[in-house]
Amino acid sequence: MSRIVKKWTGEEASAPFLIRLLHKFRPRKASLKRQIGEVIYRLDVQMDKLDETLSRLRDRDKELLEKTVKAYIAKDFARATIYANEVAELRKMAKIVLASRLALEKVKVRLETIRELGDVAAVMAPIIPILRGLKSQLAGIIPEISIELEEITNSMNSMLMELGQVTSTALSSPMLTEEARKVLLEAQALAEEKIKENFPKIPPEIRVAIPERRVGVSLPGPTTFTPMRPTTQIRLSSKILEEKVLEYIRAHRGFIDINDCAQIFGVSRKDVLKALKVLEKKGKIKLRT
Repeated sequence: MSRIVKKWTGEEASAPFLIRLLHKFRPRKASLKRQIGEVIYRLDVQMDKLDETLSRLRDRDKELLEKTVKAYIAKDFARATIYANEVAELRKMAKIVLASRLALEKVKVRLETIRELGDVAAVMAPIIPILRGLKSQLAGIIPEISIELEEITNSMNSMLMELGQVTSTALSSPMLTEEARKVLLEAQALAEEKIKENFPKIPPEIRVAIPERRVGVSLPGPTTFTPMRPTTQIRLSSKILEEKVLEYIRAHRGFIDINDCAQIFGVSRKDVLKALKVLEKKGKIKLRT
């Protein structure tokens, strides 16, 4: 029985009695087939998380698009432009999430092929660069999934190293292979089509230039308008929120309504105030009440 077959099934070749006795008291490693089954399960969990994220993004997109149309009808062009820009950014994020979901599905199918046919090295090695690419792709959007993909990649590396089919140098290479690049590009193209099908188009007349007018709002005191918080929130990094707050201020010719800004970007009033303080510290704005 070959070394790979033995590791695949978890069987041991006939050995002297003393060695077999020692093996009984040593924890047995799971067979490769079982390890691959565990990896498939972990991938399923990550795909479920991506599905949940995509659902939240779709809900938020619908909410923002409705606000965009209402603001445009009310001739509040500055706000309509901000909402429309936010919809565009959200859809970029949705495209990355969906493309990652589709690529993981391909990886899962390949692993299922390995589990049935047992052609481990030939099929598993090309999967690792795909997972690395997805890990980098999701790092800035859903860090917890990115971390889990890194752990899954490490598990697969260990399996291949056990078989002695590849070197540690080859496994640690950060470069995307041609096959991995092709899989990721195909997933991106398919995701773009699905986003166009499932997300309504922004009416072209809403993509307007901001009129030359001032919007009188106060900072940072209380306002008479207290909007409801959005039902769906998308977590933004501090850097992205700072950029969006700065965009809001520019769109409103140097003025900001804290509550309105928080509602548009789906964050808390406290988050907006924190972003303002950071922007002031960086010298990008000067706060005045």
